[in-house]
Amino acid sequence: MFRSLTTTAVIAIGLVASPASFAQTSPPATSSSSAVATTARPVLSQEDRTFVNQAAIGGMAEVERSKIGQKSANPEVKSYANRMVRDHSAASQQLTDASASVGIEVPKALDTEHQRMREKLQRLHGKAFDDEYIRNMVEDHNKAVRLFQKEEHSGRDARLRQLTPNTLPTLEEHQKWQSSCLTSCRGPQPDSSRAAIATDLTEVRISIFWKPQ
Repeated sequence: MFRSLTTTAVIAIGLVASPASFAQTSPPATSSSSAVATTARPVLSQEDRTFVNQAAIGGMAEVERSKIGQKSANPEVKSYANRMVRDHSAASQQLTDASASVGIEVPKALDTEHQRMREKLQRLHGKAFDDEYIRNMVEDHNKAVRLFQKEEHSGRDARLRQLTPNTLPTLEEHQKWQSSCLTSCRGPQPDSSRAAIATDLTEVRISIFWKPQ
């Protein structure tokens, strides 16, 4: 009888101890939620997303067109194209790194508009190519300067805004070269072309000297 009572007591103690041992092996309930809170990133504004998308496509287009421009027979245009490939490749890498830090990917391909511009350049040669290449670069640089100026003054994410102090001065240097090359690189132009050049030059000068408040 004593032996039976002892066995019963051991079983009872084991049953009482089991829930405690199970409780000790269960993971803390709050560990996963705290991990989620630690890795959560702030939501990027639509304005910043638009900036990344447009800046990435614009930079990619500058590089691809300028790789074609490296084949120009005009030494001044060819030198400019070489610099465009170097500068815009560096700026695109900075944009890619900054975008990764805020959790978004940059576009990997050109949009339809820039694809058409590239394809048109590929069909041109000689002076016709130089004229079209420079005109395209002027238009896209004017857009790029306005885009980066807007991000500098109204962008929400500080990591993206930090791109503008390095990129804007480079874009403005490109515009100054374009301003001189629009006349020196293209030679004599008919009246209609001179009017278009004057409009391009005005746009370049406004982009260089005008700063949004």
